[in-house]
Amino acid sequence: MAAVPLNKDQLRPFAYPALARLGPPTDGGYVIPADQVSHCRQLISLGLCDNWKFDKELLKLNASLSVVGVDHTVGPYFFLSRVPLILFKICGYSLLFNRAKLHKHLDRLFTSFEYFTFFGKSNRHLKRRVAATDEGPLDITLGEILDIAGKSGKCDVFLKMDIEGSEYEIIPDIIRYQKSIRCIAAEFHFLDERTEEFNEAVRSLNSHFSIVHVHGNNIAPYDSTNDFPVTVEISWVNKHILEGELVASTLSYPREGLDIPNTVDRPDYALHFG
Repeated sequence: MAAVPLNKDQLRPFAYPALARLGPPTDGGYVIPADQVSHCRQLISLGLCDNWKFDKELLKLNASLSVVGVDHTVGPYFFLSRVPLILFKICGYSLLFNRAKLHKHLDRLFTSFEYFTFFGKSNRHLKRRVAATDEGPLDITLGEILDIAGKSGKCDVFLKMDIEGSEYEIIPDIIRYQKSIRCIAAEFHFLDERTEEFNEAVRSLNSHFSIVHVHGNNIAPYDSTNDFPVTVEISWVNKHILEGELVASTLSYPREGLDIPNTVDRPDYALHFG
């Protein structure tokens, strides 16, 4: 049980008209301020695993973006080594006429080879673990990632973050480089166990960015104590590039026609802000 209550008041999104959902129609997709993408020069994608469909769709909105993906759990060996097993399963499911499983593993095969083309000359994959410091052999800071990506201008970075709990330790770096970051699409985990850290992280980010969307991840549990999901996706826009005064949204969340459940075999979580 959380020692402090979840501050849901600070999570209510502001009304923002130009939202779009990018990425796969399940886990890994985000609702973002689509009109801001054309102003970005870089996508810093923290956490890849074997899914960069969001990154690809962001590139469709702005082909001049360069992508720097950061994930220490995958790399060339990971994708090559799984190909024989995938081929075996493709043959098996073909013989069984299991179209759903066949399609799933064909997609995994395509992804395994696409890794080598997507992360090529223009886009880079760093087999590193983003952290607050670079003391560990795999660790890299957000500042170092931005240096590798190339000199950033004012508010021209789109930051996507899904790093399974490590997001909390790099919040100070996001604040440090907030003048370079235009938009953030991030997944926050363990809201029931790390409530105080989450409250402080959102408070800090809200000082420089405005929340334009929140969605609960229905793969994770629902915390009845806080009456809120344990894992949430939040999208922010840098306050300094917004014109006029924002007003709090009065819409219901999830947004019909915009949000999609992370897993389709259970209903989406209805969100209650305070």
